Amino acid sequence: MLGSRQRSTNKKNYVLEEEVQAPIGGLAVPLLILLVLISCIAVVQSSHKSRKLFGQLQDLRRDAMSIEEDWGRLLLEQSTWASPDRVQDMAVQKLKMQAPKAREVKMVGGYGKAG
Repeated sequence: MLGSRQRSTNKKNYVLEEEVQAPIGGLAVPLLILLVLISCIAVVQSSHKSRKLFGQLQDLRRDAMSIEEDWGRLLLEQSTWASPDRVQDMAVQKLKMQAPKAREVKMVGGYGKAG
């Protein structure tokens, strides 16, 4: 403590000595070192987590692009299977359907604007 005096116990003479306290304080420096180490560990963990999440983001973007390519292929396949020419060929070949003759067509009135 500042200002306190202590006597040294020497056999021949008693000399008064003053206790000298650390200028910043005995506890402040170790506490600051501990805080710096904790901060360093937090930075390392944060950067590791950031890199890990960025890798996951890249994987998800790659998966999204693959899914979009599959979607485009499926739309093309759907348009191929549903083309009017294919539907007509299937109706004629498999279902034995044919277009009606002109005298077999009957017009129904009373519906919509025409009736």
